[in-house]
Amino acid sequence: MEARLVSGRSRLLVPYGMFAFTLGFSWFMLAPLVPTLVGQLKVGLGAVILFISFYGYAMIVGSLPAGWWVAYRGPRPVLITAVFLSVLGLLLRAVSHSYALFFVGQALAALAYPLLISPIGSVLRMAGITQRKMATGLTIGFLFLGMSFGAFLGGRLGTPAAFWTGWWLNLLVGIWLVARVPKKFASGNNQKSFHIHLRPSVWWLVGFVVASTSVMIGGIATPVLGHMHVASPAVLGGLLSGLTFLGSAVGAILFGALGERGTQGIRLQRILALCTWLSLLGVVLDFSGVVQIARGGLEVLFFLLGAFGNGWYSLALEESARVAADAGSAGLNTAGFSMASNIGVAVIPTYLGVMVLTHAGWWAVLTLILGILGLWVPFSIKKTSSSNHHTFHTMRRSR
Repeated sequence: MEARLVSGRSRLLVPYGMFAFTLGFSWFMLAPLVPTLVGQLKVGLGAVILFISFYGYAMIVGSLPAGWWVAYRGPRPVLITAVFLSVLGLLLRAVSHSYALFFVGQALAALAYPLLISPIGSVLRMAGITQRKMATGLTIGFLFLGMSFGAFLGGRLGTPAAFWTGWWLNLLVGIWLVARVPKKFASGNNQKSFHIHLRPSVWWLVGFVVASTSVMIGGIATPVLGHMHVASPAVLGGLLSGLTFLGSAVGAILFGALGERGTQGIRLQRILALCTWLSLLGVVLDFSGVVQIARGGLEVLFFLLGAFGNGWYSLALEESARVAADAGSAGLNTAGFSMASNIGVAVIPTYLGVMVLTHAGWWAVLTLILGILGLWVPFSIKKTSSSNHHTFHTMRRSR
């Protein structure tokens, strides 16, 4: 009976990952539509780019509350709320003809991100999913795969077809997810007293470094290519960003599965950390003018940076959950990981990224030092600490 119950709960993983895909798809279809929206909404460029940044701000503000909510009430109300906000927000976006209504719709849809992704540590554990590295990689991978598809197809679909396509996809998969969310989970529902603790860890630094550097590199690609007098910099910059998203999806899914099979624990993370830093080094040397890499080589570097970086990111995200004391605290820890990641996204590209055109040498040095800080984390962990499975104690309930 228990085996069948766990199997039934594990069916949540597919619609959970697919809904993450629809979020990424609906969000990053905006990137190629920015010039069109500037004209349609009659606002400045910065006002439209702000729409893309909303999800990062939502993750900073909403991650820890989402983690607490799942810990105290279980995943069901949190996931249903994520679906509701996303569907409503994307609908308002699709029907809007004013900046104000588009703003409201985008803000509501952004709140679905922390509710869905931040407490992933608790969602997977309470759903009875045992292969959690693979499940984490699959979910994060599908999120990035959606981002890649959105970036590639948004411009081809145009407005309003892109917005309606995103809404319909989000609605259908959202209904599927709600139908698959169990009413009872392994723990976390109807609890009245808890031992839930937020336990910050060095793994959060990996999220901070990987997220901030990947977003910064993608964001400065077009202006750097233009500064280097590369033909059609906007086209190539968009292609490089799309390849980074695609690589991120492939890396998260592939290395999440490999991490599940591996017996060496921390060894795979060390390999991925080193490969991420070497890929970052190649991009930095090209962007700072030290070496000149052919277009094909640059495309490969961006893909590998996404693949290695987000494969490492997904494994580190699961590690941050494993140091928790119980299933509820696991989601709180991954929420903290997500918050740290998006603080990096909000700060590093804004303050460090702008240096690339004016102080390229200093930008290169500081970027590589930032990469070394992340690289230090898996090499500072003993091999046995990653391979040991932590026992999650069921939260106490007082009647």
